[in-house]
Amino acid sequence: MTDDPDTPGPGYWEINVATLLDASRREHRVETPRIDLNYGVGRRIQLKFEVPWVRVREGDDETQTGAGDAAAGVKWRFLGQEGTRIAWSVYPQFEFHTAHSSIAKGIVEEGRQFLVPTELTVEFVHGEVNAEVGRNFVEDRSDNWIFGVSTEGSVTKRLELLGELHGEEIPGETTELFANIGARPKLTRRLILLLATGRTVHKPPNAGPRIYVYVGLQFNLPTQYSFKNGNCAARRWPQPQLVSVRGSHVPSVPLKEFR
Repeated sequence: MTDDPDTPGPGYWEINVATLLDASRREHRVETPRIDLNYGVGRRIQLKFEVPWVRVREGDDETQTGAGDAAAGVKWRFLGQEGTRIAWSVYPQFEFHTAHSSIAKGIVEEGRQFLVPTELTVEFVHGEVNAEVGRNFVEDRSDNWIFGVSTEGSVTKRLELLGELHGEEIPGETTELFANIGARPKLTRRLILLLATGRTVHKPPNAGPRIYVYVGLQFNLPTQYSFKNGNCAARRWPQPQLVSVRGSHVPSVPLKEFR
């Protein structure tokens, strides 16, 4: 959910292919596959395009399937980089409909969205703390704020563990707050397994708890870029992205993919 200022590196790709389960008392939603394409333009800019295929069931109604909303964005890290004490970025993202039939089926809500967040990372010897806050502008509905704080640390050279609190303002009601944990085992120099699970710890009075599970693979092509050495080498792994689920942002991963 909470993103960070990291970018793939000049001419490098991060491709996330995932399955996301988002379940509550009122709705059961599965996004599979969820495709998230990220490309580095220079050392400081990332281009993003993401779209899911969705299966959703509300209560005892029939399951509906269709294309979810797509998101396109540009991240610009204007201060620092991976391996420095502080890094800071902005990451505007535009979400739009891919199929009118998905609106008719109730898979997505009508109205385009424009999210304008900023991300800040402070790195320490064996870990880092990430913070993000942004305003989401919604067509024909109330705008809202999103915010989050996450931390990650290396357990071994091939495994990172993560924890996060992520909140989203619900206009006219209250703030929905998620607590999430995740892991990123590095399988090869090009392939990372993405795992996360979480649930609401604060929610509107009449809403039940929301639970989600995220499982994905991240492909780094041609390999991972080293900002320290300026070439292909091991690098710190990225954080998840925000993706709107019928007006509510949940992990583009678990905590890049984990946008």
